[in-house]
Amino acid sequence: MLEQGDRVLLGVSGGPDSVALLHLLDGRKAQYDIQLFVVHVNHLLRPEAEKEAQYVQQICEEKNIPFRLFTIDVAALAGKTGMSLEQAGHEARFLCFQEAAEAWHITKLALGHHGDDRAESVLLHLVQGCGLEGLTAMPPRDGWLIRPLAQVYKQELVQYCAEHGLRYFTDSTNLEPGCLRNQIRLEVLPQLKQYNPRIAEALLRLQDTCAADADYLEQRTAALRQEYGVLENNQVIFPAELFRTQHTAMQRRMLRYLYRELTGSAVNLTFRQIEQMRHVALQKQGSQQISLHGDVIFIRRYDQLVLRRKQEKLDPGSYVWEYKQQPEMKAYASIFAAELAETATQNCDDNCKSHLFCVTADADKLEPMLQIRSRQPGDRLAMPQGHKKLKNFFIEKKVPADMRDQIPLVLSGNEIIWIPGYYVADCVKITGETKRICRLSCQREMFL
Repeated sequence: MLEQGDRVLLGVSGGPDSVALLHLLDGRKAQYDIQLFVVHVNHLLRPEAEKEAQYVQQICEEKNIPFRLFTIDVAALAGKTGMSLEQAGHEARFLCFQEAAEAWHITKLALGHHGDDRAESVLLHLVQGCGLEGLTAMPPRDGWLIRPLAQVYKQELVQYCAEHGLRYFTDSTNLEPGCLRNQIRLEVLPQLKQYNPRIAEALLRLQDTCAADADYLEQRTAALRQEYGVLENNQVIFPAELFRTQHTAMQRRMLRYLYRELTGSAVNLTFRQIEQMRHVALQKQGSQQISLHGDVIFIRRYDQLVLRRKQEKLDPGSYVWEYKQQPEMKAYASIFAAELAETATQNCDDNCKSHLFCVTADADKLEPMLQIRSRQPGDRLAMPQGHKKLKNFFIEKKVPADMRDQIPLVLSGNEIIWIPGYYVADCVKITGETKRICRLSCQREMFL
């Protein structure tokens, strides 16, 4: 867990676990060539909290270890955020650790969690409902966070403190059966020991096994995402058809991976939401979307799965284009251009017409001013067999529903004559009687 030259931050509460850890690492700092730093967080929850803070500070002064005290009103924080006291305390501590780590240029954060803590976490997550990740909570090492006492048990630490004459405080809140973790510690584990005296060790073996399985699956998921997925423009995209071919376990893990890649954390993503996304992803017709925590939406766009942040719906606006006097116009993150020619015998850009971002129209059939705007209720297109609703046209062309408002429509009078990339109206196409032509082009940037 340690490397030569590490600057190790210890969270020391004053209990036997953290006091033993501080004593252990201080006795080995020369051996490992490391520097120690200590943070104590006073949660203002117990009368003895101030004495604990003073005691930890005294230890650090005697050992000449840099010390920093944080005082956080955890009860007020819990009331303000709606978190439990335990969760609020956890959040507060890690914010303090991060602040101290930045100030001291810390490379490792060492916490005093021991084997019994890890066994409690396994049961806690089982009771609450979890997958492999829940069973692997509190690993011995997690990035820069290390738990040197991960394979040591509480009684061994109490004995160590007694053998070395180390004074420590007992957190009275750990003896109150008010929270689920304490109930598991005080009631459930002692009962399970009647069936297996070494239940904590058994739970840690389960955790280690699940950790290896979870790590393998995560590596497979990451490789699949890196090869086929795309992260761009604040959205993550993955091929829908490839997703459907994956095993259910990989599908769930991929959705969690994509969500975490977009938001930075999958803590708030529930199993139910993952199953909702899977249900949508496995369908093949049309497009569909669902809303997730943190203003994130999941979209199935025909052949794509997309996770992105919700964006305020903005009206791109409407533009009047006097194309004869203003051959170029910027609108809809694109450059529209018009080029007039006196004779239709010139190259009519048949190749260009095929992809509909550049079309050749009969100039005499165009109004002097064109309009560029987004879709509106009731919009219809003139087709050889009659008018068709624009909505139905977009569905047939498999245009994602969340992108339709960003696609520009070009109108001559009240008629939609051109949708760059998708459509040109018969009423403006050149014929054998065309005298003048107008080449219209659109250099797109942000729409499909």
